[in-house]
Amino acid sequence: MSDMIEQKSVIRMDAWMPAEMAVRAENLGVRKAEMPFEKVLLLAVLAGAFIGLGAEFFTIVITGTERVVGFGLTKLLGGLAFSLGLILVVVAGAELYTGNNLIVMAYASGKIPARSLLRNWAVVYAGNFLGSILTALSLYFSGQYAFAGGAVGKTAVAIANAKCGLDFWPALLLGVYCNVLVCLAIWLCFSAQTTTDRILAIVFPITAFVASGFEHCVANMYFIPLGLFIKSHAAFSGQLESLPNLTWGHFIWRNLLPVTIGNTIGGAGFVGVVYWWIHLRPAVRLPVEETTLKATERGLPIGAQTVLVVDDDPDFTFVVSATLEQEGYDVWSAFSAEEGLEAINNKRPDLVLLDVRMETESAGLDLVRRLRAQRSTRDIPIILVSGADVPEDHGANGLLTKPITYSLLGKTVSEIIDANTQHQPKNTVAAR
Repeated sequence: MSDMIEQKSVIRMDAWMPAEMAVRAENLGVRKAEMPFEKVLLLAVLAGAFIGLGAEFFTIVITGTERVVGFGLTKLLGGLAFSLGLILVVVAGAELYTGNNLIVMAYASGKIPARSLLRNWAVVYAGNFLGSILTALSLYFSGQYAFAGGAVGKTAVAIANAKCGLDFWPALLLGVYCNVLVCLAIWLCFSAQTTTDRILAIVFPITAFVASGFEHCVANMYFIPLGLFIKSHAAFSGQLESLPNLTWGHFIWRNLLPVTIGNTIGGAGFVGVVYWWIHLRPAVRLPVEETTLKATERGLPIGAQTVLVVDDDPDFTFVVSATLEQEGYDVWSAFSAEEGLEAINNKRPDLVLLDVRMETESAGLDLVRRLRAQRSTRDIPIILVSGADVPEDHGANGLLTKPITYSLLGKTVSEIIDANTQHQPKNTVAAR
């Protein structure tokens, strides 16, 4: 029993530290920028719909609430409800323009060109607009605005009218502060190890931006069109007061344009560029091993065999690291082939677990060739990990196919390290 307790104690459950978060954000930015067009567009449409659902929940929650609990608590409850939108985006997986402003970190590091950054932003923005306005249109046809004797519709129209009444500069500044908080919510998610962590990281920043009355361009792609649709309903419009601000022209020029500019400044500039400057610019970027806890700080025995996991998927890296740490290995992480090479040269590991597809389709295979060409690294055992076919002459000591069976992972790592330690011939171990 004591052995089991000791093994469980080595699983890393603490949050990722800011320097590690920056690397995760940077590498995720590369992956997002390189996604195929159709995948990006569909995920963006989903994000627009998800934010629309959060906005719909917000509208329902605040309808009639202020008369009961007052202004502040109404805003608080509405903010908590609206958090649903970003929770769906992050946990279910979708592409949101405001969150994708953080891709600027990968651009600032020179890992993606400007055209890839702008392509992603343009496609995602268009997809968000489509998803949001389709959600607004479908909810309009559902007749939900007539709930509570038409109170829900009046609330929706009042929200839209107020947003269209903003002047350009106030709308822009409200957009700046909004996306500072949205991108900080996304930034905090890079520290998370579990779904619960991600949800808790999202709720407070999003509640704060909504309660504070800040402006979110994608949310407004739902709020304002819905108000316009309801206003156009002949039978319902008679129940509404004069709404001179609520027009399609005001929606585009007095709200969507300045809010989008403000969101971009706040997210890309005040969060993405600032954290890149702090953690990722060449003058301050830490070597890979300095961003990871030392083995003794994680309860591992002194002299534990070291495994370097090189994979651009932070979630996969975490699960593999936790599994191998349970086996008593000192596990290090790198999130790209270049970082992996740097880590291998600085700290010679006992084994490298290497993803094939990272920055490019063959980044892992290219790294194997570079390691085998260097006298100092040619004998380091390497296990390739891939979800696709790999050439038989891959040059590694082993091959594991995703999805990995984690019991087989530990067995394969142990066999190859033992064979290398005993200077046995390195036969390829293939597990499929």
